[in-house]
Amino acid sequence: MAEVHVLRPPTVWDVVVVGAGLCGLALAHRLVARGQRVLLLEARGRIGGRVLTQTCESTGQPLDLGPSWFWPETEPHMVALLASLGLESTPQHDPGDALWLTDPNRSPERRMEAGGVHAGARRIGGGSATLTEALFKALPAGSVITGSALIGLRDHGASVELLRTGGPSLRARRVVLALPPRLVQERVAFDPPLHTAVDQALKDTPTWMAAQAKAVVSFAAPFWREAGHSGNAFVRHPQAVLGEVFDQSCTGDAAGGALGGFVALDASQREHFRVGLPLLIESQLAQLYGIEAQSGQLALQDWALERWTCSEADRAEPPAWPQADPLLRRGHWDGRLWFGGTETATHGAGHMEGALASADRIAHAWLAPASMPSEQGDQATAIAGFTAGVQRLRALAGGRYRQQLVRLLSAQQHEQLTQRALLAAVDQTYSEALALLDAFAPWSGPGHTAQGRHALTPALLKAFDGWNKALLDDALAHNGTSCALSSFPQDHQPDAELLRAITRDLAAAWREFALELNARLVSAPVAQEAA
Repeated sequence: MAEVHVLRPPTVWDVVVVGAGLCGLALAHRLVARGQRVLLLEARGRIGGRVLTQTCESTGQPLDLGPSWFWPETEPHMVALLASLGLESTPQHDPGDALWLTDPNRSPERRMEAGGVHAGARRIGGGSATLTEALFKALPAGSVITGSALIGLRDHGASVELLRTGGPSLRARRVVLALPPRLVQERVAFDPPLHTAVDQALKDTPTWMAAQAKAVVSFAAPFWREAGHSGNAFVRHPQAVLGEVFDQSCTGDAAGGALGGFVALDASQREHFRVGLPLLIESQLAQLYGIEAQSGQLALQDWALERWTCSEADRAEPPAWPQADPLLRRGHWDGRLWFGGTETATHGAGHMEGALASADRIAHAWLAPASMPSEQGDQATAIAGFTAGVQRLRALAGGRYRQQLVRLLSAQQHEQLTQRALLAAVDQTYSEALALLDAFAPWSGPGHTAQGRHALTPALLKAFDGWNKALLDDALAHNGTSCALSSFPQDHQPDAELLRAITRDLAAAWREFALELNARLVSAPVAQEAA
């Protein structure tokens, strides 16, 4: 029998991570691998956060009631982590027609969606919780406490005290709040108080999917495929119960079929119709796919009822895409306090990718490179290698912009298309450029800095000269000839005001990347509190 390593609680932990969702688990996994003594504190009685997979009682198939998909072409952190853990993934089922129901009194229209609806998405074998379970199992026994909620933090200078429910306070040299920012703002007391700008940034950052509900109905087999349906459906009328439907069946030789969907009713409407909601869902699926759709078993997850996911602010406001203030990506209390979670990411915010990108950001701020690759040669060779790598990334960016557009349109998200697709493309490029920087690391060290700026920062940033303008010009040229955007005049032919807003967004993303690149060049970056 393999020896089980049980963690002995220290008086002061190296790190306490609050929130055992994907970000918290991934960060703990990485820190433990580098010898850090890490404790995960979780308010729920389970790990995973918004990653939630149930097992169908009748078919045994996994049903994802939280995130289901990742996109390999644009989400490198997910690809790398799954590979490192030896986890398999399968493509989202898209072949066949998509159904459009725009009138509750008529039959749905069948449309063929070129390339499928989900634009190359994949699902984790066994359900998304397979990933969080694998990370959890790799941690030392005793390093996760569930059923205990953080209620306050006190900065003692050399350490931070964590006040919590269900047990005595804890001490740590560093604390990471891997929680939705709005929950932090509403539920956690800080002593001393956070700077007002940081408090406002927490309050202003929406929680992705917080007030939404997801339904998955399982069947003995995916019967809709026999009729040539993909399982994708869009319901666009005022009485819609499920606004979007998709195939969430088992893959391979596993038995069972499933249809998933996002509930179109808002949180207050769901509460009003709670008793009759299962019947309403069954009725709509039957209208789409026939009487066989009435024989399923419903699993329903209303995230608005999850007090450790949905804040009061999220319940009161319409759903919004999270764009966290850069203040939430910096260290506070002289580097002893950090904010994590998918909402704080620049790339993949709201997705599982964003959770991993957030964990990666914090780990890089604390950990020196695992090894100094002196064999890679002198700095001139490293600069040349980095520059060549950036040129490759620049060449890919236009295609990535177009991929992001397809994803937004496929998901029926029609607001700020150009801005969101461009920011997603540049954020992915910057994320991969930072990973490229880490591959060439002979330049680290405070001796190379002057007034906080590393001597090689200008040479490395030069590889991006003119990139923002070139990418924007390429995007506008594509928009002007895109049939898919012809129905969206603001994006098809952006006006001067929109162009100024896009330019400002790209400039802000560039500034944050430049600061992060400079920080990674310096061996011990100094985290600064908001001024």
